[in-house]
Amino acid sequence: MPYKREKSFLELNDEYHLMYLRFLKDARIWNSMGQYWLGNEYTHRAKFLLNGNLNDALKPIQSEKFYV
Repeated sequence: MPYKREKSFLELNDEYHLMYLRFLKDARIWNSMGQYWLGNEYTHRAKFLLNGNLNDALKPIQSEKFYV
């Protein structure tokens, strides 16, 4: 019997897959502008979505604590 792979959370939910890609894009943008803390925050949120953890992924980002 062939092995059947289960679909991931992002494969089952298109809107969250688009949000995941947007988080990765925002992380690249912030990192390229030298804002590594914000880039790291968006990378973490993309990882939360990849694991299906919506509560942590959709929290508002409090960027004022990253202000230098």
